Amino acid sequence: MYLVELSPGKEELYRSSDELALAIRKGDVDGRSRIYHRATAKWISITLHPQYKAILTTPKEEPVARPARKGWTFLGGINPAPESATEPAVSNGHLLQHWRRPLALGISGVLLILGIQLASSGPRPPWAGRGRLVTTKAPHRDLAVAPEPAGRQEIVSLASTTVWSAEESRSEVAPTEAARSIDTVPAAGVAKVARVLPRAPRLRSKSLQAALKTETPKEVDGKTVEAMLGRYAGAHDSARERLENGMRVARLGRLFAAPRLNPNGGVTDTRMSLAGAANFIRVYRQQQAAVEAAYQDSVVIFAKRFGWSPKEVKQWYSREIRTEDPALEVLSGTLLSGIDSILGVLDAQAGAYKLRGTAIAFEDPTAAQRYGELRQQIKEQVDAAVAAGGATSAGPTGLLLRAIGTTSLPRET
Repeated sequence: MYLVELSPGKEELYRSSDELALAIRKGDVDGRSRIYHRATAKWISITLHPQYKAILTTPKEEPVARPARKGWTFLGGINPAPESATEPAVSNGHLLQHWRRPLALGISGVLLILGIQLASSGPRPPWAGRGRLVTTKAPHRDLAVAPEPAGRQEIVSLASTTVWSAEESRSEVAPTEAARSIDTVPAAGVAKVARVLPRAPRLRSKSLQAALKTETPKEVDGKTVEAMLGRYAGAHDSARERLENGMRVARLGRLFAAPRLNPNGGVTDTRMSLAGAANFIRVYRQQQAAVEAAYQDSVVIFAKRFGWSPKEVKQWYSREIRTEDPALEVLSGTLLSGIDSILGVLDAQAGAYKLRGTAIAFEDPTAAQRYGELRQQIKEQVDAAVAAGGATSAGPTGLLLRAIGTTSLPRET
């Protein structure tokens, strides 16, 4: 900001250097004005300010004189009269202004008419035939197309070099009704048989409705074996969905990663997550057993009450088994207990072991030996579960193997 004393007793505050420069150019700030110097807290002459000096030394730009307009066309302007021109010369300019525009429009119109006549009198292209089609009513035909008596005409396609005769092109015209044929009346002295289009097939209303009719899905009776199988599969799917949600809540991803085996709280959190997962697995197996028992009793009652045939009863007993494989159930149980045991060893030795990449060092040799035995057992159990198809199963074994992933327990040193 700049505080300037324009005259004694009259001060003005300029917020930027541009405002100060504009005031200097306007003359509001002149050589008699003073500006307040903040560093010395004094009023000094504006002539000592560098911006004032720069503006005074800059030469003033004079506006460039606009050249006189030359009105050498009919639609152009009129040359301005010289300073020594008299009043009659000005009146003559006004008279020229009145007749120049109509004259220019008239000449443009004449040139346009001459161009149209010249274009119409030129040679015609070969495809611009002079014959025209005439539609007449034949005595025994519904529609006939007869050309005017003229010489043989040719039609040239712009997209290729093929040339057709006018008679052939007329015979290719699509008819208005598919069930009626169109004959072409030959030209004078020319006998030519037109092509007869085949009759279009007729569609019966009954067959058309049958083709457009969509089959609606049949409603399944709740008393049939199909309905029982559907409810059975839905109950097992619901129990498996609750198990998957519980495993996500337990957060068992990368179970053997180094942060989960860290003595500073990592082992404790991992043991709590493993306990939560074991609880969800236990509840899932209880739900599976309840579903199997309930539906087995329902099948016996429905078969007697609604008279199921032996084929329907056989369909129920040949259903897809949704329960967990007994071998995988045993492997998953031993795997859970083994992982909990090795985490218990780490928890008991908190602060007495160190992790170095893929190796672990214990201060107590007995703890190191116990850890090595459990690590080898867990590795064998994981390999057995994978060999038994646990990796692709949808039950607890598959979810537990996916939680372990590609991680492995560090080797003892």
